[in-house]
Amino acid sequence: MRVLILPGLVLLACALVLRSYTLPPAPDRRGGTTLLLTWPNRPLFGSPRADCLGGPVDAPVLPCLIASVARARDDGIIVAQFPFCATCYDLSGRLAVMGRDPAQTQARLAQIARFGW
Repeated sequence: MRVLILPGLVLLACALVLRSYTLPPAPDRRGGTTLLLTWPNRPLFGSPRADCLGGPVDAPVLPCLIASVARARDDGIIVAQFPFCATCYDLSGRLAVMGRDPAQTQARLAQIARFGW
């Protein structure tokens, strides 16, 4: 029983910093879900879109999206990459809009959708 305590604690610590983000397929990239170990500064099912929803409606959205994904990759250790997961993408989108102004959120999501994110 004591032999299982240390591996259990290691797995628990990893679970606390396990995050993911999902990118949809687009003409310029393959979609996919990436699991990585990083500081818990995003929801478990994080989204590059969530980082860009809070900005002003007239601000360009594409640089924010690219920077968000780059930040997630640079700040974390990639554990696994999987094919695109529509359920993960939908869940990350729902988490991204929670607690935000619906009108502003829909305007930003319309801008983001133009770029296939």
